[in-house]
Amino acid sequence: MKDYQQKKMKSHVLPQPVYRQALWAVKDLLRLQERLEELRRDAYAVGERKIQWYGGGYKGGFVCDATGGKAVEIANISWRIDAIVRAFDSVPEKYRKGIENKLVHDVPYDDQCHPNTWKRWQQVFLYNVAENLCIL
Repeated sequence: MKDYQQKKMKSHVLPQPVYRQALWAVKDLLRLQERLEELRRDAYAVGERKIQWYGGGYKGGFVCDATGGKAVEIANISWRIDAIVRAFDSVPEKYRKGIENKLVHDVPYDDQCHPNTWKRWQQVFLYNVAENLCIL
C-alpha cells in the first residue's frame, strides 16, 4: 500500500500517525454509515429496556440507560461522518468522486488526470479530514 504524502505541499503535510488515522477514518466511512442507519432504525423500537445488575456494593446494581447510550452513539457517528463529508468541500468538484472511489471503495484512479494531481487533492482532502476530526 503506497499512501505517501507529497513533501512539497508543506502546508498540508501531516505527521505519519495522523495521516494514517485520517486515511483509515475515510476507509471506514461505509461501515459508519451502515451502523448509523442501523442505530436510527433501532431508535424507534418501542418498549426496549435494558437492565444490568452487577453484584457487590450497597443495593446490588444500577439501571443502564440503553436509549441514552444509543443517542450518544448516534451523535458520535453522525459527527464523524459529517467531518469526513465536509472535507470533500476542500476538493474541486471534478476530483471528489475519484477520491471517494479510491479511498472508500478501493477503485483505482482513472486516467482523467495525472497521478500527481490525484495525490495532491487526496492529500488536501485527508488534511481536512484530520482537521475536522480534531486529530491534527
